[in-house]
This record gives sequence, C-alpha cells and structure tokens, in this order.
Amino acid sequence: MRRACSCAGLLQQRPDALAECLLAAALPSAAVAPGIAAFQMVKTAAVAARSVQHGAAAAAAALAADLQRARRLAAPVGAAAGVVGSVAGSGGAAVVVPLMSRPCPAIPQRLLAGSSMAAVLATASVSTAVFAAAGCIDGPAAALICPPAMLAAPLGARWTARLNCNQIRRVLAYFLLAAAPLVPLKFYLFQPAAAEAAEAEASQEGEQQAVAAAPGSGGSSSMASSSSGGEADSWASQFLQGMPAPGTAAVLASIGGIAGFVGGLLGIGPATLVIPVVALATPWQPAVVLGTTLTAMVPTAAAGLAQHHRLGNVDWRLAAGLAAGSVLGGAAGSQAAVHMPPGALEAAFTAAMLVLARMTLRQIKR
Repeated sequence: MRRACSCAGLLQQRPDALAECLLAAALPSAAVAPGIAAFQMVKTAAVAARSVQHGAAAAAAALAADLQRARRLAAPVGAAAGVVGSVAGSGGAAVVVPLMSRPCPAIPQRLLAGSSMAAVLATASVSTAVFAAAGCIDGPAAALICPPAMLAAPLGARWTARLNCNQIRRVLAYFLLAAAPLVPLKFYLFQPAAAEAAEAEASQEGEQQAVAAAPGSGGSSSMASSSSGGEADSWASQFLQGMPAPGTAAVLASIGGIAGFVGGLLGIGPATLVIPVVALATPWQPAVVLGTTLTAMVPTAAAGLAQHHRLGNVDWRLAAGLAAGSVLGGAAGSQAAVHMPPGALEAAFTAAMLVLARMTLRQIKR
C-alpha cells in the first residue's frame, strides 16, 4: 500500500515516471533504490545518445547548406583571390578563408584552406604565362626557389606540434611590418642605378647587332649556318648560362627552404615570405620579383593541393569554382601588374604585407 501511494505521488509530479513505478512494484524493497538508479543511468545515456545523433544530423545539414552556398560564391571569391595573388603575391587561403568563413561558418577551415590551393595553383599558372610573355620571369631563380620550398613544407608541417608557433607568427608579423616600408624604399633608392644598368645593356646589345650586321663580319654566314644547323646553344645550356652567381643562388635556395618550412609550420603560402625577402635581397624590379615568385609557386601549389586531397581537405566542386574565378582574376591582375606605372606595384606590395602582418598577429592565441 505504501509503494502504491508513493508511486501515485511520483506520477503526479513526473508523468514520465511510469517505468520507475513498475520497476519499484516488481522488485523487492531492498533492490528498489539500486534498480531505479541503474534505470536512470540507462535513460540518461539513451537521452545523450539521441542528443548526439540529433546534433550530428543538424551539423551535417548545416555543412551541406553552407557547402552549397560556398559553391555559389566560389567564382567571385576566386576572382578576388586571383587579383590579389597576381598583383601582391598573397592570394589563396589569405583571401578565400576570411571571405568564406563569415557566410559559411559551418565549413571547417581546413576544408576551405585545402580547397583554396586550387585558387593558388590557377592564379600562379595563369600569372606565370602573362609574366613570361612580358619577360618578367627569371627562370633559373624560380628553379632555385621551388625545390627547397617543396621539400621543406612537409617538414614544417611535422614540426607544428614541437615548436612555439605563436612566437614564430609574431616574428613573421614583425618582419612583414618592418619590410613593408623597406620594399618600396629599396626600389626607389635603386631605381636610378637599375635604369642606368638597363640603358648600358641595351646600348651594348645594339653595338653587337651593328657589328654582326656589318659587311664582311661573317654575320650572313653565321645566320646561314644557324638556319641550317639549328641554334648553337640548346635550351638547357641557355638556362644554365642564366643561373645567378653561386652566392645569389645559395641565397635564393635558402629563401625557398625557409619560406617552405615556415609556410608548412604556420599554414600560410610560402610566397608571403618569399616576395619581401627576394625583393630586398635582389636588384630585380617588382614585376620580376612577382613573376619569378609566382612561377616558383606553381609546382609548390600543385604538391600542396595533392597533399590536401590525400588528407580529405578538398571539396572539388568548391575548388573548381575557385579555380575558374582565379583564372579570370589572375589574368586580369597580372596584366595590370605588368603595365602598372612606377610605384603602383610597390604600393600593392606594401599594402599586402601590412594586411598579412595584421592577420598574422590576430591568429596568435592570447
């Protein structure tokens, strides 16, 4: 009778307690409390399991909806990344992730970063073609920068858990802040010397052509032998002849290795570090710095895209939209960079480095 009264009171307080009342009626008095406790544990676990299932289903639905939205935004976002990457050298995830994260918060950043490598590859490829047509690429220098960057990037990724990435981010950000005004200042200071050197080289080439065209100089016979027997030097020999001095070659290879390591460590594009260092360490004009760096990034971006694909970090429909937009944006941006008036490209470098420095500092965990 006492159990019946207690069950009636419990049902008045909690209408869902019928199972507990039946359990109390079926068990001996000494086993009622442990039995009800065990039943409550099972019930709690079942509720938690249902909550996890509902949460996973809701997260999957949100991810699917955001992926659809991101695929619709991929072409214009890719075009923006292509323009920025071809003019300032810092496109890809630096542009795609911020522009996509706000309207599509359910997409993991690793998926956005991995898919954005398609935009980097497309931008670097089309920009390389444009800069090569304008004669703004140093092929041997690009060949020196690229292999160390490709080899060091996976090593940097493996060292992510061993090193203090916040300290390295802080150093990188301060370096970009310091280099931002130095790059245009360097071009401004060395522009007269570079113009004189170019004028001297042009006059020397003119004199050589005049001597070759003079009667009896053997120019016609050499042209005949050249046309009949082909060019004397092969492409490979011309490529090797264009290699920089050993000291400069070592500097370029070191820049590629350090940039690749830091890029793999912090998850940023190696061009972020390559462009300011090459701009400060070489006498090249800004267009040559940009064209050479983007050329070196083509195989690096291809390797990075393949690695992200193996890790499952690429949505290929999103990547295709980003790549299509980047082709258009990269072509337009690189054409603009080649024909920019003096000082404009330097200003773009400075603005890009300041923005990247600010973004890098914001990534530091307080």
